[in-house]
Formats: sequence, structure tokens, C-alpha cells
Amino acid sequence: DEMYLAEIPFFPGNKATYDVEKLKPTSETILKHYPEVFRCLACNACTKACPQDIEVMEYVQAALRGDIAKAADLSFDCLLCGLCASRCPAEIVQYNVALLCRRLYASKIAPKAEHVAKRVKEIEKGKFDEDVEKLIKMKKKDLAELYDNRDMEPRD
Repeated sequence: DEMYLAEIPFFPGNKATYDVEKLKPTSETILKHYPEVFRCLACNACTKACPQDIEVMEYVQAALRGDIAKAADLSFDCLLCGLCASRCPAEIVQYNVALLCRRLYASKIAPKAEHVAKRVKEIEKGKFDEDVEKLIKMKKKDLAELYDNRDMEPRD
């Protein structure tokens, strides 16, 4: 109760401010917001520092080439700890470059999920309003019981 989670990188780095909806998934976008990627020495210190064994230098190079999909894929498991940035002699904030690439990929490149679009339309039309109102009015005990007895997908 009353706890919330927030992203707090262990190593602070500059983060560009942008509206992802107004950006194009290109190398120019990456360079505009993170021009320091030009200074990459390809020393691989970032990859060696990564506790997740992510190919950090590879995704930075992919971003430089404008291969946003590859950069997003290679950086998918990044936890934004910042250890890569702490070891970088070129002062690149790799994890923020990765975050921008993943946002660009998700909003501009990845195919849209039709089932999600369908559900959003149902929500906007009010299909679930009555059910939500019932849940809001339920006592905490009854709500917990409903949750505990819900249908769940089988686990492997």
C-alpha cells in the first residue's frame, strides 16, 4: 500500500526532451537528440560493463546507421542502469539512446496489434463502463475474492 515504483538510474545521464509522435525513425533523429553517438570510439567498454550481457556497442552502431529496429531489438533487455554510460570515454548515454530507439520502433515501425485497437474502440464506446462501475462499488473483501477466483491462463 502507498508504494510506487520509479526508474532511478544508478548513473545519471543527460536525457533529451522530445515528443516521440513528432519524430521520424531515422539516424538523423538519433543524432539530433544524442549527437555524442558520433564520438563512439567502438572500444566496446559499454558492452563489457553491461551486467545484462547486452551488445551495447552494437545497438549504438545500429542507431547510428538508422537501423532503429535492430537497435530496439538489441537493447530490449536493457534495464537503464547506466553502467554502460559510466564506462564510456565518449560520454554517450547509451541507455537513453536505446530508450529513444525502442520508443521510435514501437510507435513508428512495429506492426499495430489489431486486437488492441479493437479493444480500445470498445472501451471508447463504453462497452465496459457498467462492469467497471460494479467493480468500483464492490467491497474490498468481495473484490479480493473475485480477483482470487478469476480465470487464469495455464502456466507452463
